[in-house]
Amino acid sequence: MNGDLKTISDNATPPEERKQDGLLARLNEKFGALIDRQIPAGLLATPESTRHAKLITRFGALGSLFGFSYASFYLLIHHYWGALIIVLCSVSVGFTPQLMRWKKSIDVAGNFLSLTLTMGFLALCFCEGGLKGHAIAWLVSVPLCALLLLGTRQASRWALIALLAAGIVAGFDLANIELPCTYDPKWNSIVSTGGYLGLILFMCILGLIFENGRARAHAKMETALAELAKSNEKLVHLNNEKNEFMGIAAHDLKNPLTIISFSAELLPANSDPAQIKRIAKAIGDASSRMRDLITNLLDANAIEQGKFTSKIQCCDLNNLVTQCVENNEPAAARKQITICTGFSDKVLAKADRAATMQILENLISNALKFSPPNTRIHVHTLPEKDHVAVTVRDEGPGISEADQARLFKKFSRLTAQPTAGESSTGLGLSIVKRLAESMSGSIQCNSQLGEGAKFTLRLPVWSGKAEVKALFSSEFPPDAKAEKASLPKIERGNIEKLMPRDSMRN
Repeated sequence: MNGDLKTISDNATPPEERKQDGLLARLNEKFGALIDRQIPAGLLATPESTRHAKLITRFGALGSLFGFSYASFYLLIHHYWGALIIVLCSVSVGFTPQLMRWKKSIDVAGNFLSLTLTMGFLALCFCEGGLKGHAIAWLVSVPLCALLLLGTRQASRWALIALLAAGIVAGFDLANIELPCTYDPKWNSIVSTGGYLGLILFMCILGLIFENGRARAHAKMETALAELAKSNEKLVHLNNEKNEFMGIAAHDLKNPLTIISFSAELLPANSDPAQIKRIAKAIGDASSRMRDLITNLLDANAIEQGKFTSKIQCCDLNNLVTQCVENNEPAAARKQITICTGFSDKVLAKADRAATMQILENLISNALKFSPPNTRIHVHTLPEKDHVAVTVRDEGPGISEADQARLFKKFSRLTAQPTAGESSTGLGLSIVKRLAESMSGSIQCNSQLGEGAKFTLRLPVWSGKAEVKALFSSEFPPDAKAEKASLPKIERGNIEKLMPRDSMRN
């Protein structure tokens, strides 16, 4: 809601005003960066010391400019004593950031600034008629400056000092001692008006400096809190994934380990070669399931940490699909499933061959897992405007909308189960999605319960004219001809095999 209101407010602001605000912000940022160069590195160690140090640099720059402009006004009306006092104070105020840099101390600089203001205003009282002048009112700014620069305790001290200074001036008046006025009395109204207006402006500048510093500190705090909340959310997510992983690993590793342990106990008691072969096969299958689980977990972690680097090249999807289908023919034969293929001409993708091969193997093996016996799986390649696509469609039970919403998330378990009791860890399609996206591609699922599932892999189309011509030219180099004729073995490039052939749908 707040974001919507902010957007409406921003849209309602005229473009000229937004441009001016942006210009002022940039100028303010550059001005702050210029004067903040005087801050020693040691005073930037904590947010609080940084804020105080920046306030001192801004007081020094803006205070001296304000003082010199006021001294110019006093010179115009021939108030030379007043102009001299203000010039000396302005020089001292402008020197304060250098003093802070030299002494590497905020307290020294802040107290020096407060002392300069107190002595300057007290001196003006003695040359502008004491209580009859406006300078005594300026003493109110001393404890306020000390509060902003030094904190509550030292501000209390400077409040007492300012009261003492004002009491001294008032004491002369109570003692009927008239303090001199060193400028022509005809300017008295103008001097008083300028003095009180200047006080208002000075207090406004103090407020703006404080508010600017407070806003910056608050913005940094909000950013830090947002980052902390984001980190906490990520930690909670990682902790949940860890707990989920521990549960899945414990469950999925327990059964194969039980089979291996039980089979190992049976081996010494059997002398029948056929029986020993059957037990050895059970041990091999169980160990393969354990290996596949651990491999998928490690691969998912490697992808998340950015250790996968794709080697983009021209890939003939027809060749890759053909090889994947051949690899999965034995598994299809065991379940009496027919894999039907359909190829379009010159379906070339800009992709990593090894990663594309792993994606296709996963999609086809998933279709085999979730398809009942005596059904068909349809694999087609087809060109699109900016992409080339491979579709894998099965005649299985389909995927519900609820399952589709979490289909590509890690450790997701689907309602549908493999038809021959194959294992599933819930990592296969999450890896597929990350691999596809790493090649600027995408993976999509369309399914309805009872009507099977169709997965579509889209990859960027290869548009290199020279490479296209070389790939389909009859003038292949001898090694290229042999490679094309024999359906090339996929080059792993920058990655190891990310998923086993019998990897899971989810």
